[in-house]
Amino acid sequence: MTGAAGVVLLLALLAEFNSLIRPDSGFLLDAAGRVLDGAVIYRDVVEINPPLIIWLNMLVVKVSRLSGLSDIVVYRIGFTLMLFGCVAVATLMVRRFLWPQESRLQRLLLLALVFALFALPGRDYGEREHLVLGLVLPYTLLASARAAGVVVPPRWGWLAGGLAGLGFALKPHFLLLWPALECVPRLRRQVAWRRALPETAAIVLVLAAYLGAIAVVTPQYFGLVAQLAGAYTRFLYDPFWHLLVTGPGAAVTLLALLASVALRRRAGHPALWDGVALATLAAYLAGAAQQKGLDYHFYPSLGLAIVLLVLVSVDLHSAPARLAERLYRVVAASTLVTVAGATMVRAAAGAAGYDPKRAEFEERARIVREHAGNGRVFVMSYHIGSAYPLINYSGVRSASRFPQLWILPAAYWDELHADAPLRFRRREQMSPVERYLNDAAYADFARYRPTVLVVLRHARDLPTNGLRRLDYVAYFGRDPRFALLLRQYERVADVGEYTVYARLSGAVPRSGPPPIATAGTQDVLGTDQEGLQVRLLTPAFLAQLGLFLLAAIFFARRPGFGRAS
Repeated sequence: MTGAAGVVLLLALLAEFNSLIRPDSGFLLDAAGRVLDGAVIYRDVVEINPPLIIWLNMLVVKVSRLSGLSDIVVYRIGFTLMLFGCVAVATLMVRRFLWPQESRLQRLLLLALVFALFALPGRDYGEREHLVLGLVLPYTLLASARAAGVVVPPRWGWLAGGLAGLGFALKPHFLLLWPALECVPRLRRQVAWRRALPETAAIVLVLAAYLGAIAVVTPQYFGLVAQLAGAYTRFLYDPFWHLLVTGPGAAVTLLALLASVALRRRAGHPALWDGVALATLAAYLAGAAQQKGLDYHFYPSLGLAIVLLVLVSVDLHSAPARLAERLYRVVAASTLVTVAGATMVRAAAGAAGYDPKRAEFEERARIVREHAGNGRVFVMSYHIGSAYPLINYSGVRSASRFPQLWILPAAYWDELHADAPLRFRRREQMSPVERYLNDAAYADFARYRPTVLVVLRHARDLPTNGLRRLDYVAYFGRDPRFALLLRQYERVADVGEYTVYARLSGAVPRSGPPPIATAGTQDVLGTDQEGLQVRLLTPAFLAQLGLFLLAAIFFARRPGFGRAS
């Protein structure tokens, strides 16, 4: 098992270090660098999340500047070392308090943790939710140990609580795990309800210190959140109840929870099952509560679900006797094999450097770098992936306080999904948030006079194209001040879904058209009603289905596993 964990770790890290950094991570590094250079966070750099992640990235950028290493490399090394620390603490807790005499189960759980923390994230490696899972795992195991009646020295409680407190500070939505895990030993009557545990005190102290630091260092955060929270809620809105059924990884997570309930009376270590199951459920609810449907919002619940599937598959004190129990165990184990197989194939492809979109990205970065010189770039798009990591790899500074123009689709969310043609509001009709976007975008554009403008091209004005109906040039060009600035640019290239404009310099004659409002001529791929059918017929899906069926046949035929012994 240790060798298998090493292979998983090696492939996952090779894939990560061979890939482009994720958009969110790229923005946070850029934001941290700008703050170090004198920008004021939540004014000159607009971020809706609390500042801890920016502060951590400031440390990364500082180390990068002192060492001469790329900030991306420093970030990845630092993040990976933090994950190593979390795995080390979790492994020590398992060996000392949960399975001190069961080396086989220790190795299996180590493999599960390495897989969940290093291979499973894939393209979401380095997101805040990724670190949240690592930081909360020791707390989950500690709660399970207490639920089993194990006496845990206070120092372990302080350590686990401190780590969990940092995780909750990074992503407050996952505070839901706190009461869930506090209930685990109390529901099993191993801890009195009124008793305050060291880990509880540690979490309280960490969060209280964090709130105090925000109030002292970045008090403007509260005003910005009050101003933008409503708009951010509408952006990419997906109802909570809908996400409970359709959220990323929902099938695997719900299966793990159902299987743990069905096989609970067979559990070899029921306290651990209870702790992981409650943590999985709480993390899943926290993902859905964000009402966005983004993959990384559900990564912590999926990672915990993988650990739960391992327990359901191997940690039983007796073989299932009922048909329903055997079926659940077979399906759980087959799902685990399928997810592991698909994940490792993806990791192997990443380790080999496979990335079908990389060539187009590098061409866009080259064009931006070539035309930007020592200037700046302004990116008009609702998607953070349009600006980052383009800005990181091109080496060109951003001319916008926003990582992306998400406020614009938030302001027109209903209209973008309606049948009527999209009509932009006049200034007197705009909400305060929409006026703030217009004024801030113009102020940044006029202040920095970016040498390059990158615009995400709009599709036809049809509801099926959703957010891609937005014509950014048409929207901002309605402002005479902005229109005057836009006329100073000429188109230099079309790369993929983007048009790149360069600012005219001196008396050089214009060689390309300026940014002008035009009617969209194309539709977004994959928005037709047959999209689901097409996805089900992909080679990747068919391969995973075949692997699942083979695994199910194998496990179903094993005596004591899927077949009565």
